[in-house]
This record gives sequence, C-alpha cells and structure tokens, in this order.
Amino acid sequence: MSTRRVLPTKINLIRLRRELKAIRRIRRVLEEKRDVLLLYIRQSIGDYEEAYKRAAEALMRAYQEFMLAASETGFDTLVAFAKTVPATARVDVEERVLFAVRVPALQLREETLAEHLPSVLRVMPRVMLARRLLVEGLKSLLKLAETEVALRRLIDELHETQRLINAIDYQIIPWYERSIKYIKLVLDDRMREEVVRLKLLKRRLERRRREAGLAV
Repeated sequence: MSTRRVLPTKINLIRLRRELKAIRRIRRVLEEKRDVLLLYIRQSIGDYEEAYKRAAEALMRAYQEFMLAASETGFDTLVAFAKTVPATARVDVEERVLFAVRVPALQLREETLAEHLPSVLRVMPRVMLARRLLVEGLKSLLKLAETEVALRRLIDELHETQRLINAIDYQIIPWYERSIKYIKLVLDDRMREEVVRLKLLKRRLERRRREAGLAV
C-alpha cells in the first residue's frame, strides 16, 4: 500500500482514523479468539491422549482374549465362525460447532452390531469378552478419530487467526498510520502556507491603508 494513493483531505483523515480504531478493535477480538483456541487445543490434546490410552488398552485386552480363545478352540474354527457373522456395524457422522470451528461427531450405532452370533461362540466366554472389548475399543477409536480431526481443524483455525493478526500488525495498521501521518503533514503544510498567506495579505492591506492615509 502506498500513501500517495490517499487523497490528503480532512475527510479522508477522519475516515482513516475511524477505520484504524475499528481495526484495532478487530485485532483485540482476534487475540481473544486466539486465546480461546489455544485453550480448546490444550483440552483436545488431553482428550486425544486419554482416548488413545483407552483405545490401546481395550484393543490390547481384546487381542489377548482373542488369542487365548484361538489357542483353546483353534484359529481356523474362529475364522470359520467369523465368516458367518455379517458386517453390519454402522457409524453416524455428524458435525458440531466448537467455537466457530466445525468438527466431526462420530457415534457408533450399537443396534447395528451383529447380535445373532453362532451358538458355539456364545458359549465361549473368552470370545464374548473379546467381542465386548473390541466394541469398547471401537468406541475409543471413534473418539480418537473425532478428537484428532477436531485438533487439526482447531490448529488450522489458530494458524489462520494468527495470520490475520500478523497481517494487521505488520501491514494494515502500519499502512493506516503512514497514511494518517502523510495526510496530517500535508494538511499542516497547507495550514502553515495559509497562515503565511494571510499574514502577507494583512501586511499588504495595512501598507495600503497607510499609503492611502498619507495621500490624503
């Protein structure tokens, strides 16, 4: 931006001062938004770590129970039974707004999980325990994915907010300040020129009056 493009008038000076005041208010709002985003990011990091821990523990226990069940009944037997169970699990994907940022909300539809398991599997406690742990692990994985996406979007929004603050600090406000300073200098110069011109005019008038008085 160049100050030469600004017409040095009093109206422009008033307008630029008002706009600069509004921009500084906007900057304060952006700073508050940045602070809130940082708070949400810290909270999301804690939620992510907790979800990761729960998912890892549930899946590890489910894997251990499944391997014990496989050692008791045979892996091929479990695979054969697993093929008879249809893949019916569904996940609802919605969106929620977190401080003006859209983040996903993932919800496992438990009613879509296969309930009619082969009777042989139902009498295997380890298999049923592994199944329950897998469901818990799946819920934790959904929470983990939800939190990760929310965290990424919050960080992107933080970067965008900081970019706007930097643009205001290093481009917009300096341009307004230079433009206001330029207009003030021009107006002050014009004012001084006007004062000098009026003084000269006054001296000429006084000289003419004296000359007219002498002529009389």
